Amino acid sequence: MAVYTLPELPYDCSALAPAISPEIIELHHDKHHAAYVKGANDTLEQLAEARDKETWGSINGLEKNLAFHLSGHILHSIYWHNMTGDGGGEPLDQDGVGELAGAIAESFGSFAGFKAQLTKAAATYSGVRRPSARRSCRPRPRSCRGSLS
Repeated sequence: MAVYTLPELPYDCSALAPAISPEIIELHHDKHHAAYVKGANDTLEQLAEARDKETWGSINGLEKNLAFHLSGHILHSIYWHNMTGDGGGEPLDQDGVGELAGAIAESFGSFAGFKAQLTKAAATYSGVRRPSARRSCRPRPRSCRGSLS
């Protein structure tokens, strides 16, 4: 069975300051990312147990849970390497990212246009919910119900 591990940060927690504080980097890595790793490993154990006990009805949900935790782990592993204290700003040909600069210009008109659209989209994004997190179907109290007339 595969066992996933939390990768070491490729830099010190203070490397992204002042843009991101060392405390936030530590919290994001040591708690948030670590929770994805633990979730993936726990789900692998639950899948193995379900298969051993032939409880096939739980497999689909466990596979979705595994996909959730693994995608979080993989995306965070990429994230740490994409972040750098000396990066940022507009991609330029002389930096060796001319293709990226061209694609941004083609799709958004300019880097400023890309940045403006991304900033607006990020400000209105409400987040991702776990597949198992569903709203309650309980009726609202009378005081919370609006009139339909």
